[in-house]
Amino acid sequence: MIKRYRTVAHLKSRECARAIRIEDPALAGRLTAMGVLPGSLIEMIRPAPFGQTYYIKADGVRLALRKEEAQNILVEA
Repeated sequence: MIKRYRTVAHLKSRECARAIRIEDPALAGRLTAMGVLPGSLIEMIRPAPFGQTYYIKADGVRLALRKEEAQNILVEA
């Protein structure tokens, strides 16, 4: 069975997915301090206008992520 992965940036509004891992080690420390952990349920609230920021909810905590940060968080497809 082949597992497919996407990034948070590929989620649509109101779509949920479980976080698998954070690819950038420097970013991983910062995101885990904010509550984005592997296994967290991530919901895309909405992308900001012009697509450079994403508003998400990670296990009930609302966050705003830059596009580069959202592209480093792998989620289950």
